Amino acid sequence: MKEKKAFCDAKHWRRRAEATRSKAASLDSERSRDRLIKIAEEYEKLARLAEGRQASDNEPEC
Repeated sequence: MKEKKAFCDAKHWRRRAEATRSKAASLDSERSRDRLIKIAEEYEKLARLAEGRQASDNEPEC
């Protein structure tokens, strides 16, 4: 069985998003917190893209 690449693994990106949100919650700086929340949102987008790749057989690298 082929090892999954991270960009094809929605769970990987969701874990990163959650970790980033947790880190953001611990920060006092509003600017830093907002930036990390935006990064978490981008990780969620990557998770949705990965789900699309997993559902499609058109992505041979997944």
